[in-house]
Amino acid sequence: MLKDKFYDKITVMKRLCVFAHWDRDNIIDDYVVYYLKALKKVCDCIIFVSDTECSPQKIADVADFTIIGRHGEYDFGSYKRGFLFAKNKGLVFDELLLVNDSVYGPFYSLEPIFDKMSKKKCDYWGLTRNNYGLKKTKEDVLEPYRPHIQSYFILLKKETFGVFEKFIKGIIRKDSKNDIIISYEIGLSETLKTNGFKCAVYINRYSHTINCVINKWDRLLKWYKFPFLKTSLVKHGICAEGQIRGWESLIGKDYPQELIKTNAERLMQLEPNILNDMNFYRKTRYIILKNLPCESRIIVIFLEKNIFKILNTLCFNKLKKF
Repeated sequence: MLKDKFYDKITVMKRLCVFAHWDRDNIIDDYVVYYLKALKKVCDCIIFVSDTECSPQKIADVADFTIIGRHGEYDFGSYKRGFLFAKNKGLVFDELLLVNDSVYGPFYSLEPIFDKMSKKKCDYWGLTRNNYGLKKTKEDVLEPYRPHIQSYFILLKKETFGVFEKFIKGIIRKDSKNDIIISYEIGLSETLKTNGFKCAVYINRYSHTINCVINKWDRLLKWYKFPFLKTSLVKHGICAEGQIRGWESLIGKDYPQELIKTNAERLMQLEPNILNDMNFYRKTRYIILKNLPCESRIIVIFLEKNIFKILNTLCFNKLKKF
């Protein structure tokens, strides 16, 4: 399903935004609407692409174009559809902003960020950089360091559009989110770098840490007045009903906190049929995490992730000998 407004007046613009959306319940949550309204202040046009069957009526006055329908290609599949739609529509723009609904916010105005980053000598930029991602080298060694701009918020300038278009047309459906991260999130940064483009990052302090927007979320909010909080802190069971300790006092006072609390409560509820469809491991994991206090959940999930990383490395090193 495709809906658009007549755009006779604006065919040439400074900044186009493609917003990637997904929701397990096929709705557009209120925190998403809030985010879109904030983006409208810094973008000339917003193309909302949803990998669901949701109704776009809720954002009719915010999004300039909406593309609704299941495609199963995660955020980059939505980025692809939005970008190619803009090209086919004849929209001309100097900057392309790619964002998704994986964050709450913004807690502060985005305008100072764009003003600051506009002064950087770069071809593309993002809010944060992740310094982790496994890679097999020519010597059959797993290289853990693959720095890349995190794709929940990344801006491309027009010099990169040719390379980006070729890259984005290669997006296909992948079996897992991890494959998406390796092939497309990491792949985009490496493709742009290989073609000689320079990048910049808004938060430089944690550029050499692993996923600072998750692991350093409180420091980002407290010391840098970071405008976003990752929703995965909720979806992975670390936060339920606002249990991320102290987050209420760290976000901007103007942001309606009930948007986070309401979304958290919904995400922590599983319908019976969803629970029944889980395999034994996922069902057991969910039941255990649900009944643990917040601090214990964090420890369990941290251990779980690191155990899987070690097992994956061991299995890879064993298999490569055959």
